[in-house]
Amino acid sequence: MDYLIDGLADYVSRLKYEDLTERSVEVAKQVITDSYANMVFGRYCEASEKIMSYAYMMEINIKNETPVLLLGQNKEYTGLDTAVFVHTMMARCADLDDGYRHAMGHPGSVLVPLLLTIANQEQISGKEMITAIVAAYDIYARLGEALNPFMYREKGFDATGVCGAVAAAALACKIKKLSMTQTKDAMGIASLFTGGLIEYQNDGTSGKILCSGWAALTGLRAVRLAICGFSGPNAALEGRYGFFQAFQGTSGYCDTTSVLKDLGTDFKINRIYFKRHACQRGLHALLDGIVDLRAQHGLRPAIIRSIQIYTSSFVYRLSNPNPSTAVGAQASTQFTTAVALKYGKMDSEELVFKSFTDPEIHELVKKVEVIKDDEVQSYLDHHPTHFCAAKIVITTVEGNQYESWNPVPLGDEETPFGWDMLRDKFESLFNHSPAKDSKVSVQARFELLRHFEEISTSSQLNEIESLFVL
Repeated sequence: MDYLIDGLADYVSRLKYEDLTERSVEVAKQVITDSYANMVFGRYCEASEKIMSYAYMMEINIKNETPVLLLGQNKEYTGLDTAVFVHTMMARCADLDDGYRHAMGHPGSVLVPLLLTIANQEQISGKEMITAIVAAYDIYARLGEALNPFMYREKGFDATGVCGAVAAAALACKIKKLSMTQTKDAMGIASLFTGGLIEYQNDGTSGKILCSGWAALTGLRAVRLAICGFSGPNAALEGRYGFFQAFQGTSGYCDTTSVLKDLGTDFKINRIYFKRHACQRGLHALLDGIVDLRAQHGLRPAIIRSIQIYTSSFVYRLSNPNPSTAVGAQASTQFTTAVALKYGKMDSEELVFKSFTDPEIHELVKKVEVIKDDEVQSYLDHHPTHFCAAKIVITTVEGNQYESWNPVPLGDEETPFGWDMLRDKFESLFNHSPAKDSKVSVQARFELLRHFEEISTSSQLNEIESLFVL
């Protein structure tokens, strides 16, 4: 292919279910299952009132046939674009959506809500939806790998938005069975108008849950434009004023050599991580260490003298002993450490709000010291995708000391979730909402998603809609 985007578009348009490996099919079903459960949680979380207020504001005098997730038996409907946007917000609220550490960001919160929202308008099978998800995750991952971690660390661009928009265009093209040329044009158009910044991490404001929606709608609009005959640049990715030069870090790092490498055999979805803790991913390895030390040695807040977190500049930037919002708390090393030490988990928004007013948590926060450590920094320099790496030293009031070194968190490719762990997480997310009492049981929904490839063209619309309506 003359241009990178031609190679990617050709791959997306040609990929068939029969080309997929058993592992890629299995992980595709897992990411759909995981993201759907996150959407359910988001429908009833603290931010849900604001999300639905936005939906109602946007839908004055608009009548369409797209169900908004979990509005009830009356099957209220909204416009497609609004449904896509609110579903992506729901998928991000729990901060338990999947991610890809080599590209950074959260493809699932962009791609799965988009898939589930637009697929019920198309006569496609579960196998076709799985194929589309695998292809779209590949686009996201390969673009992100070329730029990160430097795009994120040095310039503050969020791969969820930057890579998500182009991947969303690829997904919608695949679902709509567009040609290679239309797919190339849609992805090219999306690459021109994508973006997303992480400044919200510094004060805990709402940008986190909005980024995925912008990406999904940018991709969807680009597909519509391509269908109408609008064209995208040939050198959309590698051009002098194209995607890669715009988003590369200040160091100038941008490695495009692997964008097309082993395309169609090395399915990047196989390396997706799933989240155990409801917080910023950079904190997960150290929280794994806290939870494990707590369990091994019976550690409780009353016997703790100090907790020292030795880490790199990447995690050190998340040092914030006094977060003022839930999002800020989920990005605070001190706060999440205190919660994990007290409860042995950090898995829900409910726990965050409960801990805000807990005197014991506030006292424990004061005992947490975050240290930028040269050895951990050197380790990160040699293992740039191990950005969660941290060493923990806990000292008790009696002088006992316990240490833990955690380079990679649970749920990543080295320590993957299985279906049993995913089931536990699925049920937990449902149990934080009224959805647990719905006519379609939690278990039935889980099994439907676990066997997603069995959904046929003739029954697909009814099966998918059963996920959305209680």
